[in-house]
Amino acid sequence: MNILGISAFYHDSAAALVRDGEIVAAAQEERFTRSKNASEFPEKAIRWCLANSGLAGDQIDFVAFYDKPFLKFERLIETYFAFAPRGFTSFSKAMPLWISEKLFQKDLLLRELRAIDPALGVASKLMFSEHHLSHAASAFYPSPFENAAILTLDGVGEWSTTAAGTGRGNEINIDKEIHFPHSIGLLYAAFTYYTGFKVNADEYKVMGLAPYGEPKYVQTILDNLIDLKADGSFSVAQEYFDYCTGLTMTNPNFDRLFGGPPRRPDERITQREMDLAASIQVVTEETVLRLTRSLARETGMRNICLAGGVALNCVANGKVLRDKAFDNIWVQPAAGDAGGSIGAALVVHHMHLNKPRTVNRAVDGMKGAYLGPQFSDTETRGILDRFGARYRELDEKALYDEVTSALVEEKVVGWFQGRMEFGPRALGNRSILGDARSPRLQRELNLRIKYRESFRPFAPAVPREDVADYFELESDSPYMLQVAQVRKDRTIAMSDEQIALQGIDKLNVPRSDIPAVTHIDYSARVQTVHAETNPRFHRLLREFQARTGSSVLVNTSFNVRDEPIVCNPEDAYRCFMNCEMDVLVIGNIVLRKEDQLSPLPSTASSGDTLIPTRLLACLKQPGAPDESSLERIAGGFRCPSTGATMLDVDGIPSMLESVRKDDAAGVTEKIKAFYEENPFPSYEGVQDFGELVNRGQKNGFAQGLLDAIGHNKLILECGCGTGQMSQFLSLNNNHVLGIDLSISSLKLAVEHKLRNGLQRSAFARMNIFDLGVKDDTFDVVLSSGVLHHTKDARRAFAAIVRKAKPGGIVIVGLYNAFGRLPTLMRSKLIGVFGANIDSVVRNKIHDKRKAEIWIKDQYYNPHETWHSIDEVMQWFAENNIEYLNCYPSIVGSGGDEVGLLAPSSSGSKAARLLTQLSWLVTTSEEGALFVVSGRRKG
Repeated sequence: MNILGISAFYHDSAAALVRDGEIVAAAQEERFTRSKNASEFPEKAIRWCLANSGLAGDQIDFVAFYDKPFLKFERLIETYFAFAPRGFTSFSKAMPLWISEKLFQKDLLLRELRAIDPALGVASKLMFSEHHLSHAASAFYPSPFENAAILTLDGVGEWSTTAAGTGRGNEINIDKEIHFPHSIGLLYAAFTYYTGFKVNADEYKVMGLAPYGEPKYVQTILDNLIDLKADGSFSVAQEYFDYCTGLTMTNPNFDRLFGGPPRRPDERITQREMDLAASIQVVTEETVLRLTRSLARETGMRNICLAGGVALNCVANGKVLRDKAFDNIWVQPAAGDAGGSIGAALVVHHMHLNKPRTVNRAVDGMKGAYLGPQFSDTETRGILDRFGARYRELDEKALYDEVTSALVEEKVVGWFQGRMEFGPRALGNRSILGDARSPRLQRELNLRIKYRESFRPFAPAVPREDVADYFELESDSPYMLQVAQVRKDRTIAMSDEQIALQGIDKLNVPRSDIPAVTHIDYSARVQTVHAETNPRFHRLLREFQARTGSSVLVNTSFNVRDEPIVCNPEDAYRCFMNCEMDVLVIGNIVLRKEDQLSPLPSTASSGDTLIPTRLLACLKQPGAPDESSLERIAGGFRCPSTGATMLDVDGIPSMLESVRKDDAAGVTEKIKAFYEENPFPSYEGVQDFGELVNRGQKNGFAQGLLDAIGHNKLILECGCGTGQMSQFLSLNNNHVLGIDLSISSLKLAVEHKLRNGLQRSAFARMNIFDLGVKDDTFDVVLSSGVLHHTKDARRAFAAIVRKAKPGGIVIVGLYNAFGRLPTLMRSKLIGVFGANIDSVVRNKIHDKRKAEIWIKDQYYNPHETWHSIDEVMQWFAENNIEYLNCYPSIVGSGGDEVGLLAPSSSGSKAARLLTQLSWLVTTSEEGALFVVSGRRKG
């Protein structure tokens, strides 16, 4: 009997295949589409489930959907009528979608299934479970218990937000429910929204932030927002919320109660957000504890199974275990909506078909959650060869020796093995690993590997048989869903000064002999690793123990912020190259980051923290022949062939020759003086490299440029401003040299580089007309926003393109002669009405000084020139550059479909004219900058 389970159309869509009651495959759609929390129909996950099991559509007996859409529609209609006339805007937005699509979801599902295989989309095969029954089934049926109490808690299903019942054999009975709009999940989501995080995605961030705060708002919440009874039942006061009928979670009443508006996502986290997180976490824990205690009394059961999004709150789960109302606790590892696909399939098998249940007490029915795709070394080699990656294949002994050595050296290792995990946690097959004994690793992993908030904790992975040696935990925790205290004999007492620290200042205080996984309250989110379910990971822990005496490793998911966990070797390689990870292990294949770069010349001088060796090898004394070189000396450079020295200026590497006499108008000096006084307003809110990366990844042009450039390149950015683009392009193992005239701008860039310990970027002061850089050296030469501030943009272009290798890429950004006209007019209006008519100042720049600099740069620069596409193409022809693309793209060229560095049509002269005329509207707000790319011919 083959049953396909599906969850979709809300968040975390997924597919699962159950064969004769055994879960044989399960995967989330996000892993295939690379769109986090994907909600669409899980076509790719279904196709994989079928292919993995070797099944066609006619071999699937039933397709089970995880909830009942018509009941959801009923709840939506009744809610809007109950709150009318409030919520008309939300109602008008929701109704067309429901009426056209979701109300007729059965037809939609059948169409999508038929598109995969006509024999799959047969109406008689399609069955629907209720949302919380799917959760309950996903928790009880795979558990190692013959009988258990069941509790499911989430935002909302059809009507239910909380459901409690029992499971016996193959039967589940739901005895109690709490209905919408009263929801502990939605209450927690409201605080997620209010503290500036993303609802249905970032609730775990609130949980991670909570220990840094004081629960000072607990009584405010209990007095005003939730009426919590002794048995755990509750009601939520709707006058503070908008989630029933509005487009936000909270309303002005909520703002008044907590003293201000919600934090914007781009604002810094303050002590207020920490205290709010601590408070809602305490209220949630108390609610869960009252519910579980009541359920224990009423059922007499000694085991409890949990599911639903709230069951991912591992701090609350740990308290349930320690509370001892139940002897044993089991939490569905995919407790959110993704797990509903498994639950729906099991409901059909056990409840509809009345098939018996087999309980495996040694290894639960989730099989360690290792239920997703796996890849052979042959498949991996093919993918890595396509990228030109350098790798080695090792036998088992050599593999474990090398990985253990890397971990002991405090290197960060990407560990990609076997079948992908199902659910939100990486459990040793799609993991990033590190030495838990390292006091610096927690910060390093967050800010330079994961690119996420510094407060986020990491989980320890420990062999099951060793867990009690490190933590106050005697039971299994294979899915990283329980928090336990670190053993007291491993903790480090804090000084009075350390105890007095507030908020994030508490972060870097070591609290135990495994500081990288010890949270500030001496707790840890534990994963027990079992030899039966993951022998390779278990062996690695044992090898590490043999070398160090410690069997604990940091285990975090193999992804960066806002990306799904990697699925295949290509995802793993891209992630490895895109962050500061040191080693990647895929099966028995090992890659080291440094091996991906071409060997340095044997004559290369050694660099330093300001100028890495690979970039130092590209430099020369301005005006000297390319055969000459430079060496880094204390406080400057020296040219061995000429004996000349060039001293750093204010700590900035400086190779600035005097301005040429033919620059008669003194434009260079004017521009230099302007930017010394007004360094471009960068680094607002991005003092951490991780924040800079996140901003760059959300910028379509910046991310598209990085993707097009690729990996392991030498990049020269001329006119780097404060260096944000240079720092961002140093991802993908690229080395980037940023040059500028302005000491003020370069100071900001170098300060950011040194503060974040960045290794592959460098900054130097140079004159663009006389660069201290060897010709034919860089894979990419980029100049966006500087050529039009020179006396002669054409000559400046000719000077920089010589620095690209034959076959290398040249990218220039200039002000457009057509699109710049609205900027000129706006500058006149700003003189009359003030800077707030500029949308960037009004919406994005909140610092008054930086807003002033933005206005000066955009509207009152002492010198700028305007250019056309045809003019740049003429420069290309004069310098033997093959045209590739333009951004924004030329009308009819197809350039927007292939990427900035891919060849496209330059279009006709008329098309180029039409394109630039359209920029009078489309690019005027950003100053009418256009970017043209080309390739230097050999």
